[in-house]
Amino acid sequence: MKKSVTKIAVVEDHSFYRNGICMAIRRLKFAELAYEASNGLEFLEKQRHNPADIALIDVMMPDMDGYQAVMAAKKEFPTLKFVILTMLDDDETIQKFIHTGVHGYLLKNIDSKGLETALTSVINGRQYYSDELISFFTRSLKKKEEKPATRVKLTKREREILQLIFEGHSTQEIADRLFVSVRTVSNHRFNLNTKTGAKNTAGLISFALKNKLVG
Repeated sequence: MKKSVTKIAVVEDHSFYRNGICMAIRRLKFAELAYEASNGLEFLEKQRHNPADIALIDVMMPDMDGYQAVMAAKKEFPTLKFVILTMLDDDETIQKFIHTGVHGYLLKNIDSKGLETALTSVINGRQYYSDELISFFTRSLKKKEEKPATRVKLTKREREILQLIFEGHSTQEIADRLFVSVRTVSNHRFNLNTKTGAKNTAGLISFALKNKLVG
């Protein structure tokens, strides 16, 4: 049986950068380029005819920008996953896209290895954010009331896994490092989310930073 390959769409108005991203995707063994588009309107039209599984989307584009494109596509293509790829790292923009439920937010200084790691994470059902966004999550914590750390009792293993998640390791990488199964790590991640009230990796990292559980 032929192994399924994830189809990626690249939505970016700058042709030079778009070509570079497309080239990087073509080199991946687990993914293929579905199509490329230069704005949100073109993206929606091509998605209707050749559906991608993941869309890498820029923010600032003519005719229809990234935010408008994501909101429109979420209604029309409910299973499509979105990863924002932009130079914008201001709190307002990041927060706006996180609220839409995107699966990743990458800054354009990412290299091909980082892109591969991000796509692998999203394909495996996780979220992925550029390391530079850690400061955003730290600032956001001051605006939220979260469950105090004194009320959360984590095991030694859970704290160990939480630190590795904070450092950006995938479930597979954590399993390999700790000599346990992927399922065991997944169970620990589930327990961590349950204990902290986090809904995703971003929330888990935010909780850990606020309560000084990682460093």
